[in-house]
Amino acid sequence: MTLYLAPVLNGHDTGLVIPVTMQKTRYLISHAALRRLGLGDHILQRAPDPADPLKIGALAVRYEPATQRLILDVPPQWLPRQILTRKDQQRREAKARASLGAIINYDAYASQAAHLSSFSLWSEQRVFGHFGTLSNTGVTQFGASGGLFRAGNDVTYRRYDTTWSYSDQTHVLTAQAGDILTKALAWSNTMRLGGLQISRNFAVRPDIITYPLPQFSGQASVPTSVDLLINGVQTMHNNVQPGPYSLTNIPYINGAGEATVVTTDALGRKTESSVPFYVASTLLRPGFSDYTVSLGAQRKRYGLRDMDYGPLNLDASYRRGILSDLTLESHIEGAPHLALGGLGLLARLGPRFGVLNLAASLSHRPDHTDTPDTERLPEEGHQFVAGYQYTQGHITISAQKIWRSQGFADLSTYEPGFTRLPRKSLQANASLLLPHFGSFSVGYFDVTPSTGARTRFATLGDTLPLWRSVSLSLMANRYLGGHEGGWAGYAQIVIPFGTYGTASAGWSRQPGGGSIAQLSASRSVSPGGGIGWNANYQHAGPGNQTSAPGSMQASLTWRNRVTQLQGGLYGPLNDTTRWAEAQGSLAVMDHAVFAGNRVSDAFAVISTDGVPNIPVRYENQIVGRTDKNGHLLVPYAISYYPAKYEIDTLSLSPDLQARQVERRVAIQYGSGYLVHFPVRHTSAALFRLNDGKGTPLPVGTRVKAGHDVIYVGWGGLTYVPDLTGVDRLTAFLASGKTCAVKISSSPAVTKGMRRPTPLFCRQKS
Repeated sequence: MTLYLAPVLNGHDTGLVIPVTMQKTRYLISHAALRRLGLGDHILQRAPDPADPLKIGALAVRYEPATQRLILDVPPQWLPRQILTRKDQQRREAKARASLGAIINYDAYASQAAHLSSFSLWSEQRVFGHFGTLSNTGVTQFGASGGLFRAGNDVTYRRYDTTWSYSDQTHVLTAQAGDILTKALAWSNTMRLGGLQISRNFAVRPDIITYPLPQFSGQASVPTSVDLLINGVQTMHNNVQPGPYSLTNIPYINGAGEATVVTTDALGRKTESSVPFYVASTLLRPGFSDYTVSLGAQRKRYGLRDMDYGPLNLDASYRRGILSDLTLESHIEGAPHLALGGLGLLARLGPRFGVLNLAASLSHRPDHTDTPDTERLPEEGHQFVAGYQYTQGHITISAQKIWRSQGFADLSTYEPGFTRLPRKSLQANASLLLPHFGSFSVGYFDVTPSTGARTRFATLGDTLPLWRSVSLSLMANRYLGGHEGGWAGYAQIVIPFGTYGTASAGWSRQPGGGSIAQLSASRSVSPGGGIGWNANYQHAGPGNQTSAPGSMQASLTWRNRVTQLQGGLYGPLNDTTRWAEAQGSLAVMDHAVFAGNRVSDAFAVISTDGVPNIPVRYENQIVGRTDKNGHLLVPYAISYYPAKYEIDTLSLSPDLQARQVERRVAIQYGSGYLVHFPVRHTSAALFRLNDGKGTPLPVGTRVKAGHDVIYVGWGGLTYVPDLTGVDRLTAFLASGKTCAVKISSSPAVTKGMRRPTPLFCRQKS
């Protein structure tokens, strides 16, 4: 006899119905049905009789005739593993977009002192689209004497960088051509080149977690709920079915902590287990790789010359995650008569003790000299780096020691006259956040240059909360030995006044023994715009090496949607310098020009098909209304993040319809995108339907308008979305009768009238 039963596996109602053949005390179930329940072939093959797969040790089966259920109990390790993740981390790749357009960022600055005036205009020009982004930056400087600008004064333009860049989200890489900046490891140096660069860029895929996160595993015999607590705070809750499970993608944290997994079964019994962990964002997950390759001519005298390039250089780095606790690194540099290679590693010291980094580099340069006139240096050189980092809640510790031989050279010291790297350096810092004593920090720095005296000094600081939001900051620096012996320090009290601003008073001591007292007050500009200001006065005490005993600084800032203006003065009381500054941007897109605040990342232009005065929201915040052409510039979009853009259609007239009111869009870095919300004009109208006696028709009365069926609202209000081809409204009354009224689609009726047109519905005779 064959029955169709509902299987219950380890107390979990599977929601399935499977055929079961009953032969006396035997229950025969097909292999396919058991696979649907989660039992794999490696389990079913254990049955001595292939025709009776339920004859496996440790498997119990029971039939409940009253409920038509088949109760199965199996060891939990036989069931498939369940992967549990946080819902807010189940993100997918957001395709970043870019429309064809251009933008100019500008920063105009003018200053005037007693006998000298100057004006500079920094600008960035970008052209972008599907081909990537082409950008150029530079500054135009005007100089004048006598406090006035006159014809014939010096005018110079200094180019900084000209770069084309393109990012590929599929392959997670960025290609650049032009003026590039090499990407350094923690134990190498950055250089400016003119050439090509291809590099891994995880910033284009924010959904990818690059560093190893701890995973927690367990198994449930019956349906169970699992809670994950990180440092005592609940961060995840999931319901699991019988079988093994793994908790992955815990919240984005860094440093040491403790995770507690709490399981609660159907009877309310709880089990807790705690394990320590250490998360380091500098490590790579096993199998992940990171790389950069740069080839180009070395940029010389950056900021002083436009087109001054040296010989061809090569700079390349590669990193790969080997284990969850180990990441290997490699680096090479090359130029005529220079070769460098190095290896490094990052190792996590177990689940509690932080991260250790080690690196060693060798260099070879046959013609190694500081300048053509100095003595030759050794051709071979080496560098060794050792460091340690630890973070745990309120504690942070970091230290790094570098040893270099006299002959060590890299691209940063390749050109004659470049500053040589220090022979030795040591940096050590530690900070501790105490609940009632604020943030305490200590540091030690020891640098031995290639030539000159060794410099050593220690720092000690603390920020104390006093009352409410008032705080006291203390800092002291002590030089240890050498001609720079002495100490310096400062003390400052900060008093916030909410939205009215902040006031502070401070005193500082210079290494030479002089002191400076300072009073200041400021109010920052809100992100949405407004007015901000800043005022500061300093008084130099006896022994201070300054020409004036008192100096001041004051400024006023005004920001609106199209620009930011600043102005003020600074300097000694008897010789102040006045200045003014304007910052903003001009964007070109969709055959229009938009003025806005400076765009440092990406931006969006909202289009509503020419419909003006529609409110626009960015990430649920009102950012403005569309202009007379139906556009609005949003200058502060975050690249590669799928941000939410919305339009508020409540203020639209009845003859306008928006097909879409919300979009999530990710924009490429350095680009802009046209976010289009189609808004179309329709022959819609709002009527007030009354019966022959002038009484509004009841709510819910069905009305036929052409081929559409609509319903009467409160007070007889009836909205007809489209009057095209409609000349009559027919209402179906509760009595079973009908009434009809002729309507007009004239502009007086359909052009978005705010007052509903009254109509009288006459019953048919």
